[in-house]
Amino acid sequence: MYKMEQKKIPFFKRLKNAITNFDEYQKFSQEKLGTAIKYFLKLMLIFSILISGFLTARMYKEIETIKTSFAEECPDFRIENNTLLIEGENKKYEKDIGYETLGLIVDSENTDLTEEQNGQYQRIIAFYKDRMVMKTMDTKTSMTYEDISKNQNINGLSKQQILDYANSNEMLVIYSIFFVVTIIFVFIAYSIQILLDIFLLSIIGLIMSKLAAVKLKYKEVFNMSIYALTLSIVLYLIYICVNISTGFTIKYFDLAYQIISYIYIVTAILMIKSDLIKQQIEVGKIIEEQKKVREEKKQEDNEEEKPKEDKKEKKEKKEKKDKEEKEPENPEGSQA
Repeated sequence: MYKMEQKKIPFFKRLKNAITNFDEYQKFSQEKLGTAIKYFLKLMLIFSILISGFLTARMYKEIETIKTSFAEECPDFRIENNTLLIEGENKKYEKDIGYETLGLIVDSENTDLTEEQNGQYQRIIAFYKDRMVMKTMDTKTSMTYEDISKNQNINGLSKQQILDYANSNEMLVIYSIFFVVTIIFVFIAYSIQILLDIFLLSIIGLIMSKLAAVKLKYKEVFNMSIYALTLSIVLYLIYICVNISTGFTIKYFDLAYQIISYIYIVTAILMIKSDLIKQQIEVGKIIEEQKKVREEKKQEDNEEEKPKEDKKEKKEKKEKKDKEEKEPENPEGSQA
């Protein structure tokens, strides 16, 4: 394919063109690979910032809910000599916070999760008689108060002290750290995942270009694959943010994500083929027009030469006639 003049296009205009304007894909294919990669990295950075923001907002909301429930319903307790002590007759507190079945447990009689608790809650924050237990999905972490005391003195720690810390400005530092770390984690994890999708899509695009008889280099197909995934990535971002906020899920979203990208790469290649056919037709018309012009010019030149030849022929005949008239007649009957 022929080279096109490359112009700098703003990121959001480039994003809009990738979603709404298939005519731009031929230009995208001719870009430098670095330009397409920069576009992808910018898109993933925005993707990561937004997801991190939603995760941080959910974390803040969960902690506020936990604080309210903890302050109003949990009995007073303290940790002394690496043992949990609860004041009053009720020695056990258990609350389902409601965010993906998050359980908050304070129990001075038991030392670990029961099978029922483990199955009931996806995530758990628990204070038991001699240890603290945290569970996130399938990962469980258990630390005794004695082990924690080696790095942080928790003897004398009470319910009120925990609430005071949760209401302090130090929580802003925790939220900020969580936001930044999440951006880095999401950026790396999803960039690797989507790059694999791009490689797969580029192979499909290369096969499609061979079937459509469109001469495309792998670099050109790879560039187009990055842009062809734009709508899928945007929809994926919206879906994740909605899922984080509401827990809403779509059963076959991953399949739809792939199908949309396949439709874009196939349509882009067919559009390029259509453009090439139009260009060939235009070139054919130009060649025919040039041939016609040459023939007309040749005919005009022939017509211009013909009067000259006629004039020359008349001149030659006249000269011949004049010559014949000037020649003296031979004397008749001359004798030596």
